[in-house]
Amino acid sequence: MLSWLSSTWASSSNDCRLVNHSTKILQDPSNHPAMKCLRDLILGGGGTWPPTATYDDTWPAPLRAYDSVFRAMERFLPVEESSLDPSRNRQIIDAFRARMRQELVQRVCIPEVVQTLEEWQSQSDAQSAWLGFFTCVSFLRHAYRWGVTPIVSVAQTETSVDIPPELNVPWAAIQRRFGISSPSGCMTSICYSNLTSEDHLQYSITSGMPELHRSTEYWNTKLVTDMEVKILPVYHLFAQAIACIDMGDPDGAQKTLHLANDTLRDAMKYFFNTMVEAKISHTVWMAYVQGFQGWALESVDGISGGQSLIFRTLDSFLGVRPWPTEEKERLHIPESQRSWLNCLRNYDIRAVAKDRCYDEVTAELDDLVKQLRLWRMGHMRRMQPYESVHRPERKTMTAGISVVDASNEEQMISHLKQELGRRLAQTV
Repeated sequence: MLSWLSSTWASSSNDCRLVNHSTKILQDPSNHPAMKCLRDLILGGGGTWPPTATYDDTWPAPLRAYDSVFRAMERFLPVEESSLDPSRNRQIIDAFRARMRQELVQRVCIPEVVQTLEEWQSQSDAQSAWLGFFTCVSFLRHAYRWGVTPIVSVAQTETSVDIPPELNVPWAAIQRRFGISSPSGCMTSICYSNLTSEDHLQYSITSGMPELHRSTEYWNTKLVTDMEVKILPVYHLFAQAIACIDMGDPDGAQKTLHLANDTLRDAMKYFFNTMVEAKISHTVWMAYVQGFQGWALESVDGISGGQSLIFRTLDSFLGVRPWPTEEKERLHIPESQRSWLNCLRNYDIRAVAKDRCYDEVTAELDDLVKQLRLWRMGHMRRMQPYESVHRPERKTMTAGISVVDASNEEQMISHLKQELGRRLAQTV
């Protein structure tokens, strides 16, 4: 894949704050359990949060074939104009899958992959390389699942897809490594770990497409990853606030949470200033980003905004219930992230502050709740023009629900409003 170094939308510098604040957390002398869980989150990201992945040149030799297969297939996935003929789309999907199976058989030696993965599992210092491999295999699985982008209704109506063994064997190892159970990729693999240290996408589904398509794909990943960079200090402040409470220092907790409110407010401004048509095209996003990131097989969805660690951290810290079930969260959320979230949920700082009559701490927590409500309202409303785009070649899909029974824009907007109402009702 081309790195598009000369493209007008690609940033030329890497945000060193990612490394700097991750290092601050790793070097924080506190032994509080919340800080330990936060450090484990950083280590689960290869030493930074959001994760720092490394790619094929850092993988064991037998695994590099997977990168080669993706490079061989990437130009065959996207089309500029979708066919509305189901028979033609069936042919396109079948031809793509047959080509990928051929590439996998020719390039991948399953016995070598099995042996390599068994040896690699025990290497704790290889997390960044594992993340990159996770990303590569995720893209291959999603490409095989859909067979063409924009995705088409013929693929959406499939009830099962026989994923090649060359993709299932490494996936089982990836599931063990990261503690996930979903057959699909997730926010960690397809977004967080796909932005390189040089600020480019390692794997793209818009190869050969016009710059509008490539920039939309880039900014979609860039936005969710940048938000984690900007919110990481808030995670640190949350852990510090809990430690202050346990040390009987409500004044320290209040000051820490006040700073968290200010930091969150600045991050929200960046989010809404970036999630605009000029950077993320409504029509291109729906066709070339959202569809590919779905899964829609065996009652399993693909990526949704609900997998964002930011939203889950805020909900968990602020006691916004109901929590997801362990089974549901384990689908897409790696173990180190779940441990961090469960640490916050188990502590329940709002309940502790209320029981101890720490009124100033409670006031700061209430301000965080208000910000979360405003963010949810703004996010859902900003998403309406994106998820209301009509695509005649496919059935309507929305984040978190792979196929929605909505045949027109009015029904789609109604669904989004219902979802907004449900989420706001939980944020109390």
